[in-house]
Formats: sequence, C-alpha cells, structure tokens
Amino acid sequence: MEVFKISTKILIVGPGVIGSIYALKFSNAGFNVTILARGSRLEQLEKNGLLYEDNGHISKANVTVISKLSDNDLYDFIFVTVRFEQIIQALNDIKSNQSKTIITMVNSPQGYDEWERIVGKGRLIAAFPGAGGRIENGVLHYRLTPYIIQPTTFGELNGISTHRVYKLAQILKTSKVPYNICRDMDAWQKSHLAMVIPMANAIYNDGGTAYTTSKNKLAIEKMCLDMKGYYRSLKKIKIPITPIKLNAFLLCPIWLLKIIMKAFYSSRFAETLISNHANNAKQEMLLLDLEFQKVVDKKV
Repeated sequence: MEVFKISTKILIVGPGVIGSIYALKFSNAGFNVTILARGSRLEQLEKNGLLYEDNGHISKANVTVISKLSDNDLYDFIFVTVRFEQIIQALNDIKSNQSKTIITMVNSPQGYDEWERIVGKGRLIAAFPGAGGRIENGVLHYRLTPYIIQPTTFGELNGISTHRVYKLAQILKTSKVPYNICRDMDAWQKSHLAMVIPMANAIYNDGGTAYTTSKNKLAIEKMCLDMKGYYRSLKKIKIPITPIKLNAFLLCPIWLLKIIMKAFYSSRFAETLISNHANNAKQEMLLLDLEFQKVVDKKV
C-alpha cells in the first residue's frame, strides 16, 4: 500500500476550496500531490503553503506547488476543480499534457462532448465533489459531505467500470473520503442541478445566508416548488433521476418539504455547504441556471 501511495502522482488544477480539500486529503493519506495554481492563490500557496483548520489548529499539507505544467510531466490523475465558467479555459490549458486521465469535478448541464473535444476522447472521468467550505485569510475551513447525503461521485462517461475507476476508488477510500461510483454521470449531474439551483436561488432571493433564508417563507416555498418542477421536467424528457433517493423531492408533499428545507437551512451544515458556495460563486450558479433551463425546456 505504501508503494501504491508514493508512486501515485496526483495533480490538482484549481486550488480553490474544493481543490484544496482534495489536495490535503490525498496528501495526508500519503499520496504524491502537486497543485497547479495561478495569481493570488499561487502567491498565497508559495508563501505559506496549503494551510487548513484541523480541530482548532492550523496545519499545513505536504504538497508541491507549480505555476506551469510541462507536456511531459505525467500524473496518474489530474483533478480539474474549477468553476463552470472556467472549465473550458482550464481544459485548454492542460490539453497538451500527456497524462491519460483527467477528472472534471465540475457541474455540467450540457454533458461532456465539448470537454472531450478539447482534451481528446477517452481521457475524461466525470466527477463531483462531496465537500464544501471556505478559505479565510489563507486558511481552508472545510467539511466532507456524509455518504448518505452526497459522497464524492464519479464514473466513466460510458458507464463502464474500468481499472482506473477502481484505482480512483482506492485512492478515495485510502484518503477516507466517502465516494460512490455512478454509471450515468450525465443523469446524475442534471439531477443534482435540479436540486442545487433552487437551493442557491433561495439564498439569492433572500439576500442573506442559509440561516436568514430559513426564516424567509417565500424563498423556502419558491425553492421547494422549483425543485419539484425541475424533477418533473427531467422525467418528462426521460432523464432518470439519479440517485433514486432524489425522487423524494417529487413524492414529498409541499408542506412537508418546506418544513424539512427550513430545518436544513437552519443548520451549520447548510451554511458550510450551501450558503458559502452560493455566495462565493454566484456567477457560476446563475450561468448553470441558464444552461439548465435550456435542458429542461428541450432547447438543446
């Protein structure tokens, strides 16, 4: 196992909150982790390293930081952890690198055809993180999502379970990151967006945090109605709701759903995983909303 860890080279492209979380988890598990950074985040990492809060103490992850990627610098896995509006540029930046596997931890309303055209067919594994948090004064504060809610989810675009999928699963297991292998990541992504877009919009409609949104009856009600409407639309255009547990949003009566979501938005968990991302990535969420509308309106 030690040889497996040391010999496995991982590159993180985009060391924001999500990229930093996976970098430190992989590093702490003993894997060889490199971070490709630019701008102010590069300066921050070069000066202080990857700092994170750990049980009230500030710790530093053992990672290598680079500002340029050589075409012949090979990695077992390249994780692209940028926002939706940044993914095309990020893929263009790394497409000449000869590493065989690129994992896109990014929302994708429209599928993966365009992304594959950029980097080449067969290189992508679609994924989505099961974590959230914030970077404050250069220090990462984070939380992993429990398996029952949303583990790190990934799979081959064609749904086949390959050797590299199982190797990725082994990396996540070794790093103590809850995970799930999905055979239809396109359906999973659309099902996920049907949930998180209304959740983010509720924050925007309220204009505050998850806690203040929990007290906003109109914002909570609109969120619940929009969720139900989006899931009905996915069923109408024959996209399977994945995972199956998300059908609960369709089956749950609106009065009960409002009670559940009000309680959820009152939790610290919602503040970490919903409010922080919604308020820090508003441009991304609004763009995802526009692209998702094209899907459910059958305009693509």
